[in-house]
Amino acid sequence: MKTSGAAAGGSWIALSLPAILATCQEASEARQEERPFTTLTPAEAEGLEAMAARIVPSDDTPGATEAGVIYFMDQVLGAERSESLAAIREGLSSLDASASAAFAGATFVTVSPERQDALLTDIESSDFFATVRFLTLAGMFSLPEHGGNRDEIGWRLLGFEPRHGWQPPFGSYDADYAERGE
Repeated sequence: MKTSGAAAGGSWIALSLPAILATCQEASEARQEERPFTTLTPAEAEGLEAMAARIVPSDDTPGATEAGVIYFMDQVLGAERSESLAAIREGLSSLDASASAAFAGATFVTVSPERQDALLTDIESSDFFATVRFLTLAGMFSLPEHGGNRDEIGWRLLGFEPRHGWQPPFGSYDADYAERGE
């Protein structure tokens, strides 16, 4: 099987997405019932939610906080992306250490939004930040039943009106694949 370098490099997202979406129903239920987090500690959830709020901020429009992306993250990090959980925890700890060093013992959550932006700018090329950004955007713009995008906030932000059917045409798109035995 031949793949391009770009396709191979981005394949982890494509390969992870179906698994991520498979458990997102649980995230939707948790968000609606405001259940406690199942994977993240309260401090971790607070740190990730603060990061998400800087990635998609609330200003004249609702942002990641209002869309409930932290519930999406909690479920995904407990299931399909559980291999990323240790790196997320390490990244949050490192971010708090940077905040403490730069701002006299403060944590990322306790500093001003401007200082949070400065701290995030310092790590924006890291795998940790890329993972949190991906999870934020996935939680912001996914189908609401997948745990984020509460009240279709993300879609309204984009001007998207959900008028499509979400049922794939089973049989027609995978017929060649099944015949070749791949």
